[in-house]
Amino acid sequence: MAKKQNFLQGALVLAIGVALVKVIGAVFKIPLGNLLTGNGFGYFNIAYSVYNVLLVISTAGLPVAVSKMVAEATTTGLGGDVKKVIRAAMSTFLILGFVGSSLMFILAPQIAEHVMHSPKAVHTIRVIAPAGFFVSVMSVFRGYYQGMMNMVPTALSQVIEAMSKLVFGIFFTTWLLKAGYPQEIAAAGAIGGVTIGTVLGSLFLVLRRVFDRRAAPDGPESNATQLSITKDLLAIAIPITIGSGVLAITNLIDSSLVMLRLQTAAGFTEEHSTWLYGSYGLAQTLFNFPSAFIVPFSTAIVPAIAAALARGDSREASRTIETGMRVTGLLALPAAAGLSVLSGPILDLLFAARADEAAAASLPLSILAIAVFFNCSVMLSNAILQSLGKVRIPVYTMLCGATVKIASNWILIGRPEININGAPVGTCLCYFTIMVLNLIIISRHIKPAPNVLRMFGRPLIATVIMAAAAWAANGLLTRFVGAKIAVLGAIAVAVIVYFVCVILLHAVTRDDLEMLPKGRKIADLLHIR
Repeated sequence: MAKKQNFLQGALVLAIGVALVKVIGAVFKIPLGNLLTGNGFGYFNIAYSVYNVLLVISTAGLPVAVSKMVAEATTTGLGGDVKKVIRAAMSTFLILGFVGSSLMFILAPQIAEHVMHSPKAVHTIRVIAPAGFFVSVMSVFRGYYQGMMNMVPTALSQVIEAMSKLVFGIFFTTWLLKAGYPQEIAAAGAIGGVTIGTVLGSLFLVLRRVFDRRAAPDGPESNATQLSITKDLLAIAIPITIGSGVLAITNLIDSSLVMLRLQTAAGFTEEHSTWLYGSYGLAQTLFNFPSAFIVPFSTAIVPAIAAALARGDSREASRTIETGMRVTGLLALPAAAGLSVLSGPILDLLFAARADEAAAASLPLSILAIAVFFNCSVMLSNAILQSLGKVRIPVYTMLCGATVKIASNWILIGRPEININGAPVGTCLCYFTIMVLNLIIISRHIKPAPNVLRMFGRPLIATVIMAAAAWAANGLLTRFVGAKIAVLGAIAVAVIVYFVCVILLHAVTRDDLEMLPKGRKIADLLHIR
């Protein structure tokens, strides 16, 4: 069995995997955005919005519940219970994944026409439907390995899934376009790469588990029956699923609401509304990029906190929470600021073949980027609440955020002079509301309470300096070189300035670095005491 990793080591393994996945994803999404028109990309995004609901219902709570119960079983010496947890998860959630995928496939015409107000999206919805079942398979095994504090299998399966999506998605899209098929069929080819990726990713984890069977933890087991363990698993997974489902369903409603308000209140045609939504998809693609790097921390923090609390060490749990939130701030704050101040140049750089759509996405991205930090903080704080056993709290806080988002979007998008630009405002208000509520509740349920100023204060100062440097550098460089070279130079300046500020302000502690491989040497090299 692979050696267990501590919180930051496990997160680092997953972060490396995410970095590879995101590079692969950029190689997929950027050419895809240049191959498809605004309408084609709109059909692609509509299918993803529907798929995300299925994804959340099938898998959102499963990996967290499995990893938490596996971590608690191994920490308390009940290795025999681990197999019971795996059997319970498999028997329950594979059925759920199968039912969800089947319903999505069968009801695709009704979903496309009556829910998403885009009948031509039926093809993309049907092609992605089977992916829900295979993601359920992956989630069980990912939860098991994460609970064992071994993040390598999860990272490898993510890379396999992303690489398959790239190869097959671009191949099918290019082939269908060359064959003369319309945009809705080409978009279905692109989404087919996603489905194939889930098949190959799940196959890898199944084979990995077969060869690891002898390495599964042995030891005594509790008197808990298979039924009681299933109930415990559901008691954790269902509230998490409902909580995550709130946002997923909100995003689905939001997608439908955007199309509806653009057509009925703002006065745009269906074609123009789809084009605007596809353009906004460019902004959403970049918005989702930074948050993926927080997934490793939210994944690794659950078993780490659960294990600390199982030992009765609340101080260690609080320290882990503060470290996770501080690292989140260090990553998310500069990403938010950089995307906001350089939104136009970055879009022009990445989507040169879609100049009109990139221009339309510039203002939405500059607003939406602000929500990057809020979104990342929500992801981690939800995981923290779940690891503390407060699995129902995120349901209530996300309901509050969802209400704020739907209300603001209904008002703003319906105004012709605002139209699609109202969507990112609603997203910012949504995630800000959830973040504030989550942090207040965490501070009341863990002692000593994490210090918010210590978590975010110094990273925020470094970010403000970095943002000013990036804006000034881009403006200066555009006087001497082309826009594409200028924005790359501005990003390089921003990275250097931010790194220097983080070191000078001691935004990273020695304890943080010592949790990483070779961390003590890194701390000595950077003179961090």
